[in-house]
Amino acid sequence: MRNAPYASGAKVKRAFVGMNRLIVALAASRVRQRPFYFSHLVTTRCNCRCPTCIWRDNRSPSEMSAAEIGRLYRQGRRHGFKAVGLWGGEPLLRDDLAEILFAAKREGFITTLLTNGYYLEERTGELHDKLDSVVVSLDYPDEEHDRQRGCRGLFQRVVGALETLNRRYPEMKVMVNCLLHRGNEDRLLEMAELCQKLRGSFYVCPVKVGVSPETGHSVKGWEAEGETAAARALAGLKKNRYPLNNSYTYLERFLTRRESYVCHLPKISLLVYPGGEVANCTNPSAPLGNVRKEPLGDILESPAYERLKKQALHCNHCNNPNIVETSYMWDFKPEPLWNALKVLAKY
Repeated sequence: MRNAPYASGAKVKRAFVGMNRLIVALAASRVRQRPFYFSHLVTTRCNCRCPTCIWRDNRSPSEMSAAEIGRLYRQGRRHGFKAVGLWGGEPLLRDDLAEILFAAKREGFITTLLTNGYYLEERTGELHDKLDSVVVSLDYPDEEHDRQRGCRGLFQRVVGALETLNRRYPEMKVMVNCLLHRGNEDRLLEMAELCQKLRGSFYVCPVKVGVSPETGHSVKGWEAEGETAAARALAGLKKNRYPLNNSYTYLERFLTRRESYVCHLPKISLLVYPGGEVANCTNPSAPLGNVRKEPLGDILESPAYERLKKQALHCNHCNNPNIVETSYMWDFKPEPLWNALKVLAKY
């Protein structure tokens, strides 16, 4: 039996505040049928060469400036947005990331950074007071991660960054995102032990479904051959109190028994691309609009957005736990909702 890492008083307080904000935001979103979370792809530039990536494009189109992003977040606050996740590509390649995060905190947003971690240690000093949580990608418990991600020295830099966060900024919520594929499905126990040692929780995302809006490329060929067996192994790790964030409902109903789900993601989250396009996941070639060219409110009131919410109810192709678990939470399924609340408190 493994004990969960010790939670400091400050972390527990922040966790309960986060729980309350999540419940209030989710309830308000259900009433308004409007999203409260920006999933913001701030760049497609990246220093890694992951074979599973559908987002990297180092020919990145014109990115929204920090000032433009600040205007978007101000509009977002007026329309009920409460949180933002900044990702890419690699968001730490943006020199103005601190300014973007400051704009988000100024509007009262909960902020999350999703990163490959290569530059995290160097930039933590300027960013830590503007961040509520950090999600770092880590697929292997050793240097095999470097080969998978096409970036020499990445594993040691990630471990060093997480150790620094624990030492200097213990109030920071740290999570690890592990992409499950046929190369690491037998190393989940090692991953769990490493994350516990680094005092961070982790979640596993099967690499299976996704289409690049730029190239139309699908990564389906990289799915884990033993996905069902891996899901059962992960459920066993969770029962043994390793800090796994995936819910039993996701592991057992979706990954093991292949039960379908009803997608509510468009009512919770709005995906914004670097150039300001607002994603239409059911038709990637026809974005809902562009926040550079039209007010956010007009996009949220558009017929295209209303169609997307209805179409999503009949689409359950994605296997990403963020999408599946979010949809479970919208339906107020007790275990996934309770699991999400515990994630905020688990350190």
